[in-house]
Amino acid sequence: MPKGGTGAAGLEASTGARLREIRLGRRMSLSDVATRAELTKGFLSQLERGLTSVSVPTLLRICDVLRIGVGELFSYPEEEVPTGGSRIDMGGEGVAEYVLTPAGSTAFQVFRSVVEPGGGTGGPYRLEGTTIFALGLRGSTRLIVGGETRMLSAGVSTSFSGDTFHQFDNPGTTVSEILWVLSPPLLRAARELS
Repeated sequence: MPKGGTGAAGLEASTGARLREIRLGRRMSLSDVATRAELTKGFLSQLERGLTSVSVPTLLRICDVLRIGVGELFSYPEEEVPTGGSRIDMGGEGVAEYVLTPAGSTAFQVFRSVVEPGGGTGGPYRLEGTTIFALGLRGSTRLIVGGETRMLSAGVSTSFSGDTFHQFDNPGTTVSEILWVLSPPLLRAARELS
């Protein structure tokens, strides 16, 4: 079982609690963050309490307002050779994600996404200053990069600049799985740019 393998509701709650902790530490009101992230105060309050899910683009917008990389919300594997990785909540719907590299990794970061049928990021986003490699492990995942559709199935790979707007979803009827390699790691690189 992956380390940190809590249910989706538990992950949303821990991500929300971490966002609240950072917001309060920066002495920002709920209204300030909601306004700057172009969200309602009610939605942000529900997110902080773990009562709702968030799309990847929206989560990155909140992180940008708080001046943090999305990687700062993750719990990283403690062991040098992780088994299964640590479950993270990067946003989206019907997506279980695991970080497979320890926090000390400075050159690259590896993630595994398991996407339920109909699940995905919930919209396009970009990651400033990253290079992304994606490898399909099972099922079929639709990856849209800069408006171009790339289908990933087992053994099919692609790479692209994280600066390009991209999104992914599972249009099929069975679970799909993707391995992602990002350089540099999200801890330093991630934020949405509109």
